Amino acid sequence: MSKGYTGTILRVDLTTRKISKFEPEPDFYRTYMGGSALGAYFLLKETTASTDALDPENLVVIAPGVTTGAAVSGFSRCCVTSLSPLTGMGGDSQAGGSFGPALKRAGYDAIVVTGKADALCTLRVVGEQVEIREAAELAGKKSSEVLDILAAEIGDKSLSVLQCGPAGERLVRFACLMADRNDVAGRTGMGAVFGSKNLRAIAISGGGEVSFADPDGLRNLAREGAARLSEADFPKLLSQEGTPGLVKLQGVVGNLSTHNYSKGSIADYRKLDYEVLEPEIGAGATTCFGCVVRCRRKVRAEKPYPVSDKLGGPEFETLGLLGSNLDITDAGAVAHANELCGEYGMDTITMGGVAGYLFDCLDQKKISADDVGRPLRFGQPEDLFWLIEKIAQREGIGDLAADGFVGLVKKFGVETEECAIHVKNQGLAAHMPQMKPSLALMYAVCPIGPDHMSSEHDWLLASGGDEAWGLGIAGTGDVTSVGMDKVRMTVYSQMYYSLLDSLCLCMFCWGAGNLFNYRQLEDAVRFATGWDCSFWELMKVGERRINMMRQLNAKRGFSREQDRLPARLFQPFADGPSQGRCVDEKSFAEMLDAYYALMSWDSATGNPHPEKLAELGLSWTQ
Repeated sequence: MSKGYTGTILRVDLTTRKISKFEPEPDFYRTYMGGSALGAYFLLKETTASTDALDPENLVVIAPGVTTGAAVSGFSRCCVTSLSPLTGMGGDSQAGGSFGPALKRAGYDAIVVTGKADALCTLRVVGEQVEIREAAELAGKKSSEVLDILAAEIGDKSLSVLQCGPAGERLVRFACLMADRNDVAGRTGMGAVFGSKNLRAIAISGGGEVSFADPDGLRNLAREGAARLSEADFPKLLSQEGTPGLVKLQGVVGNLSTHNYSKGSIADYRKLDYEVLEPEIGAGATTCFGCVVRCRRKVRAEKPYPVSDKLGGPEFETLGLLGSNLDITDAGAVAHANELCGEYGMDTITMGGVAGYLFDCLDQKKISADDVGRPLRFGQPEDLFWLIEKIAQREGIGDLAADGFVGLVKKFGVETEECAIHVKNQGLAAHMPQMKPSLALMYAVCPIGPDHMSSEHDWLLASGGDEAWGLGIAGTGDVTSVGMDKVRMTVYSQMYYSLLDSLCLCMFCWGAGNLFNYRQLEDAVRFATGWDCSFWELMKVGERRINMMRQLNAKRGFSREQDRLPARLFQPFADGPSQGRCVDEKSFAEMLDAYYALMSWDSATGNPHPEKLAELGLSWTQ
């Protein structure tokens, strides 16, 4: 009997309404582990260079990992992988909560969805019954409404649902997927892929138990993680304050996107911090399946901006991109904007970046209020609320903005390009690459578009401790240093975090220096599956996944040419705690060369050599 995985992948063709099951060989699971790597496998096998992300021929893979479903902190996540309608590359996005464990308990290691339904539908997995059901009554309904409707229809309060919102139905290219009430697969436009297939939601109810090789070992591992919570600095902060507790830490050093990335901090940034947010609008905390950290904050308010506790509160990135990035420092206003995005199903990071572009263009008089439909002003929450509604409904300027930065610049002219802070049409996170050189590199090269969670940040090299040495990171440097040592840190931590995205493990628990160490990751895989994997083997899983995604993009015409940063990042900050800081253009170019060399990729194209693909068992991808 298989351990840690069920041995069955569910396949659903929405065009033909055919539902089937696929049973890979055991070696398949040890090679790819699940999550993003498993999804990349199907994309490479079954899409072509000409497949558009919104075509019926595109597929979307929803996959937890071989460890998912055990009651251990950080074992809850699930990955959604598809071609991205936002970037045109491979896309994936992770969500925590309960959906991944529910999928495993239902008996499946993944769901692969292809085709397009004739009308809006849901996919329902209720016990052993799998059904495609028309769902015209859900059209245009907000995320929380759909959850309530499906729970009432199916009669299961513990129902787990993954859904696109109305924005996904309308093919907003940065539409996200809502996982139940508190979790989001936010990046790369996976909600639009659901919408393109007329798939409003996947609902899972009931199911059995997941079989693991060593349940006692997993229980002991869970206890070890719980015991460390009080002494592990970052998880302890998250447990006490959630990610809003990061605002004060980043704002004070000038690492908080402000005024459309032209500054590193705003005078009133502490108004967005947990210490203000919690007394004003806090409504407690919640957590993912089996996790002791409880980092999810809930919010509730009646005025001046109504916010319900139906969906989760704003995370750090949202407080940055919908807050300080737009010079908005009212936590209640950001929470209201966050709820709008959640109800419509839109990525708050790219939403904040697109808003920043329009606010900035108007502020500099590069475009007029007539071009947009009304004035949009920094520091004015009502202007943001209006824009969110317009984009979600694809009305007026919102129809153009729903496609992202590239179309906006094309419409309003090259003189507005300096205001478009994106890489490959995807908005940047609140963490500033001007302050963290490793992020400048990762934002440029990451195979799913700019992402702040695809490698560890610059503190890791500066620490010089077991967290660095355990990944083979030698050398010295501080947070702001550049050069080969920093590139090595970026590459090795990217491989490790790519492994976590394949196992679907939460970085807040399993990231460097958090609840568990690297040897305990070996234990986790062994306790779940029975495989005696060395750390070398596991790191190769992470490296394999990066190369698969890069090879997928190479086939679609992407190369080093697109690994570029917005020009604004090379301009020094004029004032504030990060005054004078910028991405150094010469150092960045040198680090880019070094990155390709360490990855064994072609220096001219930035894509994998055939020899590297062969080493990783990926010759079949050529």
